[in-house]
Amino acid sequence: MIAYQQQQTSQLHRIDPLSKLVLLFCIAWLTMRLHSSLGQALLLFIVLLTARWAGGMPWGRQAKALALLAGFAIPYFLVTLLTVPGEQVLLHWGPLRLTVEALDTAGSVTIRMFTVFLSSYVFMFTTDPRDMVQSLTERLRIPYRFAFGISMALSFLPLLEEEARSISAAHQVRGQGKPDGLHGRLEWWRIFASALIHNAVRRMQQTAGAMEAKGFGAYPDRTFLREGMPMRKGLALAVSAVMLTAGLCWYIYIVNL
Repeated sequence: MIAYQQQQTSQLHRIDPLSKLVLLFCIAWLTMRLHSSLGQALLLFIVLLTARWAGGMPWGRQAKALALLAGFAIPYFLVTLLTVPGEQVLLHWGPLRLTVEALDTAGSVTIRMFTVFLSSYVFMFTTDPRDMVQSLTERLRIPYRFAFGISMALSFLPLLEEEARSISAAHQVRGQGKPDGLHGRLEWWRIFASALIHNAVRRMQQTAGAMEAKGFGAYPDRTFLREGMPMRKGLALAVSAVMLTAGLCWYIYIVNL
């Protein structure tokens, strides 16, 4: 559940988190400004190449990440395809009408979801959560209590994932595997979720007690053992991304892409 790959040495791994965050916002802004499926497809293609060659993310991992979203994106594509009105009819079957405008709108909205999701996943794949917390605290002057709250939330995700595996294995040892039938499965998931929530609350209480014992939050500032990432390369990337985004937005406005 934590996507960051520490062993990677790609170009994006060597860029500071705030600069990559600016790049991520620029991509999100472009997805909102592009209204045609062709423009969205080109942007997704650029994000795919960036993830592979600048972020070191294998094609298979990108496919798995996008497959997680396909279960929601494909039905949404079909619903949009059949509900958006249009004038240029491609197919007509009873009350259903497939138009060029609906096809373009459905493709644009669906590809936009894939682009935003993949670009966010690349950000998590190439960003150490500790560097993100340190950048938020030192560069943006965000209170370290809030920044470390984000870090703690991220650190709980793999712990909860491991807890889920342990609970599932314990249920199987006791002969309480997933039963057949809707009622049995709902009851199994109720017991499973209750056990998982109970363990999560117990871990949060232990963590809160440890932080209170160590005096977390007693001082207005906090020191870091590691040095922050240099921002020279990242600053050039962020400025270039903002300028390129502004130019593309102007071009999109002119040609109405």
